[in-house]
Amino acid sequence: MYGKRVVIPVQFGFTEAVGARAANDYDLPSAQRNTYDQAYITLKRLYGRVMVDGFSIDSAKGKGGWIDVMTGETKGATNSFAIDLDRQLMGGGRGILAAVTSIAGQVITVQDPAGIVGDTPFTKWFRKGQMIDIYTAAGVARQLGLQVSVVAATTITVVGTVTSIAATDVILKQKTFEAAVGFGSGEMMGIDGIVSIANTPYADFEGIDRAETLWQANVATSVGLIDETKIQVLLDTIDDKTDGEAVNFCLTTKTIRNKVISLMQTLRQLDTLTFKAGWKAIKYVGGEIELPIMTHKNCPVGYMYLLALAHLRMYMLRQLTWDDKGGGVIKPVSGKDAYESWFKLYGNLGTDCSNAHGKGTGITVA
Repeated sequence: MYGKRVVIPVQFGFTEAVGARAANDYDLPSAQRNTYDQAYITLKRLYGRVMVDGFSIDSAKGKGGWIDVMTGETKGATNSFAIDLDRQLMGGGRGILAAVTSIAGQVITVQDPAGIVGDTPFTKWFRKGQMIDIYTAAGVARQLGLQVSVVAATTITVVGTVTSIAATDVILKQKTFEAAVGFGSGEMMGIDGIVSIANTPYADFEGIDRAETLWQANVATSVGLIDETKIQVLLDTIDDKTDGEAVNFCLTTKTIRNKVISLMQTLRQLDTLTFKAGWKAIKYVGGEIELPIMTHKNCPVGYMYLLALAHLRMYMLRQLTWDDKGGGVIKPVSGKDAYESWFKLYGNLGTDCSNAHGKGTGITVA
């Protein structure tokens, strides 16, 4: 780890100073060297903050007090943080909540959550009370500091006057965008950004241009009706191209998982695996592979991620920690009858072998 970055050596080629020689030719091969590059993962800063006033603390004590105010606020903040971290880790690393399709007063119609075209529900990454910023697709600020007041199936309603917003603009959480860096400057990389053939969200991926084929994940688009052969083809493609460890985890939607259950029952190959903390997964069996398949409620529709967990890691400078500098975890707010606590996490999701992962998109079940 170097300062704000994790640096990872990556080998892209082997020496070709090997080979046979014809009879009576005693020349040794010309010396060469292996080809290396280095990937780097920029660490991100994530925070949560709680503040309560002194009157609320005292009024919650004794008879009639129904909740410890600080405990209640702390629990709410940590739960909200978990939801937001989950959003970032499932996305493409660009920090996009959704794209704008139209505006009518304070009501904004949206689509493509996390910037993933065709995914639904359209508003799945919005919550009441969120502070958002809106930018053009090119990264020019449209309107900053709007607050979400209502979340519907395809629209959000915001507080205040909406100006200068147009279709194709994108919505981000407040203060996660830095113009000098671009999309994704403030938020963590997500699985969809890692399992890609594109440079995202910058002009490279982890500092290496994905024009280098060994730095591309394996992506199959428009897969269509899923069956055991298509699952095996996806796995075989990764196995043929990767120079890393084998795929050992699948993440998908409940709809696709249920289809796989049906397929495995027909083949009499249905089995389950139990993980730590009680998590259970069905197991796809094909050839030498026994692949656990788990679901995530926010996995993009029609997607199946095939991951080599040995090459997927949360790189940390600091684990989630309540700040205790300057007088403990709970601190008085200067000049106010109020107290606050805040926590932080410094880290990012990354991979040291991009072509060890793959995904199928456009998967249907009927």
